[in-house]
Parts: sequence; structure tokens; C-alpha cells
Amino acid sequence: MTKWQKTAAYALALYAVAVLMIRFSSGGTGWGTALLLALVATPLALWMGWLRNRLSEQAQEWGRRRVRPWPEERRR
Repeated sequence: MTKWQKTAAYALALYAVAVLMIRFSSGGTGWGTALLLALVATPLALWMGWLRNRLSEQAQEWGRRRVRPWPEERRR
């Protein structure tokens, strides 16, 4: 599978789970409302996951770059 196909499959699975959660977790929510709410929630959840990965990668990169050298490197 290509990266695009994996992303599409993940988004579809996330959408299906969101529809089921919204439909059966809150009382009185119909299928139409659940489908529309999941349509809003799915891109938001995907964006939040992307943002978390991006911030983690940037934190790792900033952790590698230090203004002052590590104490072990100063002794050399």
C-alpha cells in the first residue's frame, strides 16, 4: 500500500468509529446527525495527530541542537 492509501484507509476507519461512537454514546442522536458530526470530527482528529507528530519531531530536532556543548564534549 502506498502512503496515500494507508492514510485514506486510516481516515475511513476513523470516520466509521466516530460515527458509531457519536450515534450510540449520546442519547437521541440520529444517523444523519452522527454522520455529519463525524464528518467534522475526522479531519480535526487527523490534523491533531499530524500536529502532535510534527511537534514531537521538532522537539527531537531541537534536543539535538544545543547552544552550549554537552559537558562531555567540553572536556575534550
